[in-house]
This record gives sequence, structure tokens and C-alpha cells, in this order.
Amino acid sequence: MKKATYSRTKNSLLNLITGVGGQLLMSVLRFVSRTVFIQVLGASYLGIGGLFSNILTLLSLTELGLDTAINFRLYKPLSNNDETRVRILMKFYKQAYLVIGGTIFFLGLVMIPVLPYLIKDYDALISLDINAPIIFILYLLQSVTSYLFFAYRTIIIKTAQKEYILNITDFFFNIVITLLQIAVLIWMEDFLIYISVIIVFNFIKNFVNAVIARRMFPFAFKPESQSITKEERNSIFKDCGALFLFKVSHVVLLATDNLVLSSFIGIAIVGVYSNYLLFYTTINHFLAHFYRSVKASMGNLYVQASVEKNYFMFEVMNFVTILLKGTAGVGVAICSNEIISIWIGDDYVIPQPFPTLLGIQILFNGLKINLGQVRNISGAFRQAWFRPAIGVIINVVVSIILCQYIGIIGVVIGTITADVLANFMIDPKIIHKVSFHGYKPVSFYYKKNILFIFVLFFIGILDFGLCHYILFPYKIASLIIHVLICLVSVPLGFYLLYQRTEVCQYLVQKILAKKKF
Repeated sequence: MKKATYSRTKNSLLNLITGVGGQLLMSVLRFVSRTVFIQVLGASYLGIGGLFSNILTLLSLTELGLDTAINFRLYKPLSNNDETRVRILMKFYKQAYLVIGGTIFFLGLVMIPVLPYLIKDYDALISLDINAPIIFILYLLQSVTSYLFFAYRTIIIKTAQKEYILNITDFFFNIVITLLQIAVLIWMEDFLIYISVIIVFNFIKNFVNAVIARRMFPFAFKPESQSITKEERNSIFKDCGALFLFKVSHVVLLATDNLVLSSFIGIAIVGVYSNYLLFYTTINHFLAHFYRSVKASMGNLYVQASVEKNYFMFEVMNFVTILLKGTAGVGVAICSNEIISIWIGDDYVIPQPFPTLLGIQILFNGLKINLGQVRNISGAFRQAWFRPAIGVIINVVVSIILCQYIGIIGVVIGTITADVLANFMIDPKIIHKVSFHGYKPVSFYYKKNILFIFVLFFIGILDFGLCHYILFPYKIASLIIHVLICLVSVPLGFYLLYQRTEVCQYLVQKILAKKKF
């Protein structure tokens, strides 16, 4: 047991280090690539790229959450070295991924005639010689390569707590892709070749990861005569049905913003908005490595430890979420406009309260991710299946209505409203009842997090006032100081207020390497 505990800690740490390290470098490269992109191709191409990415994100819903359902079922057989069971699940997963990839490709082709209705200024794109259907097909191929060509094999590496291996290959290929794309922009100024680079290297990356998975787990890919039973197939499909609704909620909250903006305001504002989304997605990708790095270990712990231990780790993860997402949210609210102004100019700046609302969205997204992580590792898929549908309706309706009156701010308010009413109000109840078997009342969770949010707002107001008065002749100097203030204030404030709590003391000891996970 001691060895297993150390293994969880070691694997989680390796997953985190490789994920965060790669994300740091990729963040720099993405900003360089985005800067070159804007200078060479302009806002129209930027907007159409963001729009098509979101459309294909919606099409990816055909995946139905299958990866999560299979991932949950792989924890136990991998832990028990049940090779036959692993092969049966991997065989089913392979077959399903082939169907999913083909379905996405077909649905994407069907979407092509609809493009003029999704882009308000479609005629203007034609006048700029922008061939929207061809560009969309390339984005479609980019999406499909994520499902075909051995892509299914990576799930066993993730379930085995070895995601750091995939992080390293992703890190390498992302660097190659980004550098080649920058070169294409500078020397060719060709958007079609720019997208084609991703398609080619996605195929190569899938092949490399597949070879790694086969060498690490050769038993998992041997021919297997048995298949999953009809009853289990039905059970998986029922889980997928529930997970589909959760994925709908997640994807709609992310993808419909650009669709609403493109339909009601225009493609140019999508390009401006996408610069802020770069902060949002970079922060979320950066912090997502933390959640992914511990997911398999949490899943392993869940099937072995007591409900008391599991709930304590949930509290730890919740506190860490508040620290990480709270710091990021305060930073985006205060510093994003400064960064945009220095980076690409005042013409691309969206005034307050937009950055503050984006910061709030980052915080609630973090709370949602932490709740979803517990749901996924505990298999609580089918409960509250109606919640995601409520989130979709709230987000779309509020975004469309407010967008017509207050523009882009209304779209962000729609997303936050859906997150709060459909996620923060319902998910905790289900998780406390099902995943933790009523170990503690859900009111315990609400009281803690509402207080955490008030503390964050108070710190944010103090930081905003402080940054308003600390200014230097050089904008970059002011920005550096403001970023440092945001990075330090939230962790320091929470430490001073909560240093005597068991959760905070555990984290301090963990940081000092005095405790094992």
C-alpha cells in the first residue's frame, strides 16, 4: 500500500511537471504565432478560424463522452492486472472511435451549405478571396485526425497514470507545428498551408503515441476473441447518454459564444474576442494539466480508500481550485487589457467590465472542472442528467437576448449565468449524495465556497485599487508589477486566513514534501 501511495504521488508529479513545462513554452509560442497571424492575415482570418474551430467542437459531441465512460471502467482492471478485461474494453473503444471519426466527417460535410447562415458578413469574405468551404474542410480534417489513426490507444496510458509520456510527445509536436506555422505565415502568407501543417503532424503524433502505448502495454492490443456483453454495452451507452448531456453543456458554454457573436454582430468581433479567449484557453489549458495530472491517481485512490479520505482529498482539490482559478481570474480581470494594449494595440482592447466578467467565468469554470472530476472518477454519470440541458438553454437564451442589447458583454454574462444556475446549484448535491454517499451535507460545500468567493472579490478590489495607483512611465514595467501583485495577493491572503485549517496545513506539508498522496 505504501508503494502504491508513492506511485500515485510520483506519477501525479511527473504528469504535472511535464504538462506545465510544455504549456509554458507553448503559451509563449502561441502568442508569437498569434502576433504574426494578426500582422500577416488580419482579423477576418482570425475570426473565421475561431468560428470553424467552435463548429467542429460542437460536432465532437458525437464522441458522447465515451472516453470518460471507458476510462472509468479501466481503473479497476488495470489496478488488478486483469489483462483480458483490458483487451475487451480497448477492442470496444477502437471500434467506437472509428465510427465516431467517420460520423464527425460526414456531419462536417453536411454543415458546408449552412456556413453562409452562420457568418453574418459571408459576402465580405468572398470579396476578400477567403474560400470559407475549403478552409472549413481543412479544419474538419484536423478534427477527424484526432479520432482516427490509432488515436484510441492513448487512453490506456492516461488511465495508468502515465500521462507525462503523452505530455512529452505533445510538447515536441506542438513546438514543431507552431514553428512551421510561423514560417508558413512569414514566407508564404498562405492560410491553407498553415492549417495543413496541423493535419499532417496530427497523423504523425497519433502514430508515435500508438507505438509507445503498444510497447508499454503489449497485452492490451493482442487479438481478443471476447467482446463486451450486451448488458455492459447497454450500460456504457446509458453512461454515454448522460455524459453526452454533460459534454453538450460544456461545449455549448465554450463554442456558442463565437457563433452568437458571428451571427448577430459580425466576424470581426469574433477575431477581437478570440484574443481574450487566448488568455482564457491558455490559463485553462495550463491549469487543466494540474487536474489531468492527478485524475488517474484520484481514480485509483477512489477505488481503494475510505469515503472519509476521498472527501478530504475533494476538499483539498476544491481549495487548490479556488487558489489557482481565483489567482488567474483576478489577474485576467486586472491585467488583460494592459497586455492586449502592449501586445497588439488599443484597437483590440475591450473595456471593463468585460475583463472582470471573463475573470469570473474562469473561477466558475474551475469549480465546474473540480466537480466534474469527482463525477467522472466515481462513475456518477446518470444522475441529474437534466442539469446540462438546463445549462444549454440558459446559456443560449441569455446570450442571444443580451448580445443584442449590450453586445459582447451579454455573451459572457450568459455563460456565467448558465454556470452558476445549472452547475454550481445542482452538481454539488449529486456528488455529495452519490459519490460521497452523504458523508457530509452539501450545505458544508456551499458555505465554504461562498465565503471563498467573497474573499476573492475583496482581494480583487484591493488589487484593482493598488494597481490603479502603481504606474510607471513604461507600460511594460507597470504590467510586470501588476501581474506580480495578482500572483502573490490571492495565495498570501488565503494562507493568512486559512493557515490553521487541516486542508491548508496538508497542502503546506505537501509542498514541503512531508506528506504523500
